[in-house]
Amino acid sequence: METVSKIMQITILSMFVFVTGFSSSAQNEFKLNSSEYKLLLAPTKFADIDQGFRDYWSIVKTVAEEQGIPIIESEHPNKIKHKEISFFDTQNLDFKKNGYMLRRKNKYNNGRRIPGSEFSLKFRSNRPEVAATADVVIGEGYTPKDEKIELESDIVYFTKANGGKEITYSVQNLVELDEPLSFKVGEIAKVYPVLSSFDLPEDDELGLVAGVSAEERMIRPGKLEFGDGLKGRIDITVWIVELDGEQVKIPEFSFDHPFPEDREYSEEALKKCTTFIEKLQEKAPDWVVPGKLKAAYLFESAMQNRVEK
Repeated sequence: METVSKIMQITILSMFVFVTGFSSSAQNEFKLNSSEYKLLLAPTKFADIDQGFRDYWSIVKTVAEEQGIPIIESEHPNKIKHKEISFFDTQNLDFKKNGYMLRRKNKYNNGRRIPGSEFSLKFRSNRPEVAATADVVIGEGYTPKDEKIELESDIVYFTKANGGKEITYSVQNLVELDEPLSFKVGEIAKVYPVLSSFDLPEDDELGLVAGVSAEERMIRPGKLEFGDGLKGRIDITVWIVELDGEQVKIPEFSFDHPFPEDREYSEEALKKCTTFIEKLQEKAPDWVVPGKLKAAYLFESAMQNRVEK
């Protein structure tokens, strides 16, 4: 089986068009820009979310010490960040059918919502060459949050599909808006013009996927030093959603790292990433459940509701 570390080092087809937030015509060698490693965690361990965060962070530190991986701990490792995560689509999930997800994030401080919203349009595929060329350009009059669009790999371990890992590739473009948007296809397509290419009526209303938003609680307790300058930023996250009349918690451990444009990480450092998350899974198997991407729960619920109707 091809190792993840080798996949990370592959240049993904040297002549792809590199789409920036400012231009759709610039051409560059499109390489993988970042990777994120994920483990879905057991909801029962987060009955008390604060305690769950502390307990799993302790497990992470133990495994890192056993593997000889230094940790740079944050000044306040257990400080909880609070956000609301919402996905929007048509009633028939036309965006998702075309590989796109429209997301809105709202931040909270001391229980109060901070004005403004961050929107993102993400395209995801299990084929890197398809993700690399997806159109997520932002429309005229809007300013992208990031200078360029990056190709990321998401590596979900212990998946239901194969009991091992599943790799998908994505690009996204972010924009921060102070004014609320009208959730109609035509209005959203002004921000993300590609959404006008799906032959949808402009006055079609968009709704919350599965009819709910997710309350996100997250800590960012530190970084893992894998050597050769490779540092993985750790997130431990819990989504809280109401699905089918029940409160559902979706906890996840993840760490991500960028790929520098001017150099490649050593094979040893990349291998340490995969070894670490495998050892973490082995260390506390009762903390891990068969995994998938968090958003998949909402879209699967929405699809099930459509079937039942």
